[in-house]
Amino acid sequence: MRGIRVVIFSLLMLISCSVFAVADTTEPDRDYRRAVIKPSLVRLKPGRQQKFKIIMSPRYLQPAYLAESVKWSVNDIPGGSKKLGRIDATGLYTAPAKALKPQEIHICAEVEGANNRYLWATVLIGNPDPSYKLVHVWSEPKDNPKYLDDAHGIGLDKDGNLLIADRGNSRVMRFTPQGKFLGYIGLGSGREPGTFSEPRVVLTDSKGRIWVCDEKADEPRIQAFTRQGKFIRTFAHKGALPGQLLRAHGMDFDRRNRLFVVDVDNFRVNVYRQSGQFLYSWGKPGLQLGEFNAPHGLIVDPSDDVFVSNYYGPTQKFDPNGNLLFAFAYADPPDGPVGFHSIAGDRWGNVYMTARNKIVKYNNNGDYITAWGTDMDLSWIAVADDDTVYCLFKSGVQVFAPQ
Repeated sequence: MRGIRVVIFSLLMLISCSVFAVADTTEPDRDYRRAVIKPSLVRLKPGRQQKFKIIMSPRYLQPAYLAESVKWSVNDIPGGSKKLGRIDATGLYTAPAKALKPQEIHICAEVEGANNRYLWATVLIGNPDPSYKLVHVWSEPKDNPKYLDDAHGIGLDKDGNLLIADRGNSRVMRFTPQGKFLGYIGLGSGREPGTFSEPRVVLTDSKGRIWVCDEKADEPRIQAFTRQGKFIRTFAHKGALPGQLLRAHGMDFDRRNRLFVVDVDNFRVNVYRQSGQFLYSWGKPGLQLGEFNAPHGLIVDPSDDVFVSNYYGPTQKFDPNGNLLFAFAYADPPDGPVGFHSIAGDRWGNVYMTARNKIVKYNNNGDYITAWGTDMDLSWIAVADDDTVYCLFKSGVQVFAPQ
């Protein structure tokens, strides 16, 4: 009987991965327009200049062309500033007269008429690579009832506090960034709605509501809570059929408040409305580009493009419909990153990943920016608006700041 169940389950997975993925069509989308920023990564000495441009990708039977309507900014400041450098209406950037700390500058472009409306390039001022310093560490002793047993996921609420999904204790807790306990989310451990069984990931939507995925046996995998932590709804039952989830892992919202969830064991991305209504999915197991090999992390950038990290590499960038754009962050043993577990993004479109005891940072275009190591095996990562990086290990948090 067990062998028959395995065969049936495998067939269901194959059907769900192929039949219910985003439909492939031979009819081109003649109105689909993507923009690309060039160059995407430069290193400049103080006072030097660099011209940036936006290329609109070729449309059906039409050539690529330069974008005409672009709003340029530096670190979200229109036109830049004396301290950060200035950029004119043509995309000509002039670096500041003095070196900066941190020396990483973000050239931001808003492009009217592009499906990916926001683009970013990285400017490094001076020679050293960007670096991060450890500014704080905290953990709870095991004799404390609030201790973290096997912390798996970390997120930020709308007040900048930390939300932690503790898989070992089957609960979700809220802490200040300094580690002060603020309270519990939901109703604690259990199998009823509003309770948890090995929660994995926690995040906050644009209105401050809290969303958690966990491993409830034969129960829905996603739960929603108010900003204060009171239960709202649950959805996405266990399984391999359309809209179902086996091991929900990374998840994030786009600007339309659609929830994207990567499923490790179904090798796909599911997309839902906040009501829990299933919309569509894409993905199948494999080693080719566009396929998934133990997908673990997922983020949606401010242009609604979707990054999915395979545990064994690489990370792949898709448009919101599941069309592959490019791949990067390949495994690099013995000294480079191996085992990409979680992924986070910042307001500049940068991508941060945990790879065992390393954090690796890339920009939105897949260019390597920097990496640093810790003395802990890391589980999850979150990045605040001030670029502080919160790295979760099994019993606590390490906090890093750019320097």
